[in-house]
Amino acid sequence: MQRHITDQKRARHSAIRAREYLRMEREQVPDKATVELQKRPHTDGAGRLRQFLRIARGQIT
Repeated sequence: MQRHITDQKRARHSAIRAREYLRMEREQVPDKATVELQKRPHTDGAGRLRQFLRIARGQIT
């Protein structure tokens, strides 16, 4: 039985090449979730840490 004209190994190679181009493109563009996290306002985490440490040391007031 002969192969059909569309049964070529090139299709697999072009799929691998397309997958690699897509991977490279995704690496260059930051993820949407990362961008959203960077846009959030920063909180004063050090202040909260000071409060926890103060309570842990027994200085309630």
